[in-house]
Amino acid sequence: MKFFENGMMSRLFTNVDVGIDLGTANLRLYLKGRGVVFDEPSVVAVDRSSGKVVAVGRRAHEMLGKTPDHIEVVHPLRGGVVADYEACQGMLNTVLTRIVGRNLFFKPRVMVCIPTEITSVERRAVLEACTQAGAAKTLLIEAPLAAAIGAGIDVREPLGHMVVDIGGGTTDAAVISLGGIVVSGSLRIGGNRFDEAIVRYMKKDLNIQVGEEMAEDIKKRIGTVSRLGRHGDMAIRGRDMITGLPTTLRMTSRDTMRAMEEPVGMILACIQSVFEKTPPELAADILETGIVLTGGGALLEGMADVIQSDMHVRTTAAEKPLECVARGAGMALDNPMVMEMLLEQN
Repeated sequence: MKFFENGMMSRLFTNVDVGIDLGTANLRLYLKGRGVVFDEPSVVAVDRSSGKVVAVGRRAHEMLGKTPDHIEVVHPLRGGVVADYEACQGMLNTVLTRIVGRNLFFKPRVMVCIPTEITSVERRAVLEACTQAGAAKTLLIEAPLAAAIGAGIDVREPLGHMVVDIGGGTTDAAVISLGGIVVSGSLRIGGNRFDEAIVRYMKKDLNIQVGEEMAEDIKKRIGTVSRLGRHGDMAIRGRDMITGLPTTLRMTSRDTMRAMEEPVGMILACIQSVFEKTPPELAADILETGIVLTGGGALLEGMADVIQSDMHVRTTAAEKPLECVARGAGMALDNPMVMEMLLEQN
């Protein structure tokens, strides 16, 4: 009983800091001392007749294509920015209430990650959505800076580091030094674009139509972007584009490599453009420190090898790359140098 009372008193009178990776594909929340406490799809089911949120995350994702007319399942974010304000606010409110609870005296202080190239209107939409969801104060941090902190890089030192964060809807590349981003580049391309590329390739070159969920499964199980990568194959079931009937064929890892050439090329071009704008002193540092990959794209087989081969710079994936951005956002709240810079910007 005493433990319950102490827990209640702690929740009522303690400030809570929350790091949020507001991703196109997944929403992740980090709490100091507890790590990433929420990691589910950025999907929300809304009852349009009443405006109430029916489900969020994994449960909402399972409802896709199976709901009655008055319930709509939506992805509130596109390309790393808010596409449906009300759905985003409802999703954040539900998740913050579930994770933090309703604190009578203190509302959570929130650090939210955003792409490096975002408009003032898009920034304001994120700030207002978090405020309406119950945050006492909302700060915005650019995704690659948060990813660097979450990956264990000491961003305060006068040394150049390059981080490439490949998320579900965006890719951000940045050179970081002295607690801030010196040079950056951003693409509205991420894991979702890889899935779409596989769907297009199968439809055009293999004459079979599959959905994006199947494409994602293919990417994870046999996908590679490197000629020296894995050699696998799997049976694919879909609709024959010629006969219109169900069919089965075998797809190889070589097929996935060819399918994903275009988005991979665009990511390489983005990294190259960042290097071209990087001061020589920091470029020299990066030859020593290397490139660090974060986000779901870091787990794509062969991605680090392709970047290293193209850029001639050692490239490695961070430990637990999916959690780096959320973890870094939460940790930034305890970093005086980063906080001072962010307070000036926000």
